[in-house]
Amino acid sequence: MDFRFATVDDARLLGEMRVCMRRERETLPPPEDEEAFLNANIQYFRSAIADGSYVGIIAEEKGTFAGTGGICLHIHPPSYAVPNGKSACLLNMYTRPEFRGRGVAGKILAGLVEKARTLQCRKVFLNASEMGKPLYVKFGFLDVANEMVFDLNEK
Repeated sequence: MDFRFATVDDARLLGEMRVCMRRERETLPPPEDEEAFLNANIQYFRSAIADGSYVGIIAEEKGTFAGTGGICLHIHPPSYAVPNGKSACLLNMYTRPEFRGRGVAGKILAGLVEKARTLQCRKVFLNASEMGKPLYVKFGFLDVANEMVFDLNEK
């Protein structure tokens, strides 16, 4: 298995894998215009990889895509817990079904956490699926109970 950092040239592949992941994980119905959703993701990856605000890792075996994951970099005002204000949001962790159970996600996770460390991020946070949660707990991630969300589309 080969692991490499994603480039702008990988934007379509990353977009397609995000659509696959969303199909597996979402409880909401897919958007009416799934092609527009795919294109919005491709545009996001092109822009965010180019400006460095997204770092992704791609796993391949003999030229076949096996999995991916990424971090979005966040800069906030300094706090006691994060004195430099830098954190990373781990997302887009996806392993194609035929490659699951082979340690792909664990290697991607380790690579992304190390990349966040080299970028001087002080915290890595994520929203875990039920399938992914055991991996994150084993790695050392902790549940944080005080997070809240306000959906602007609901009000």
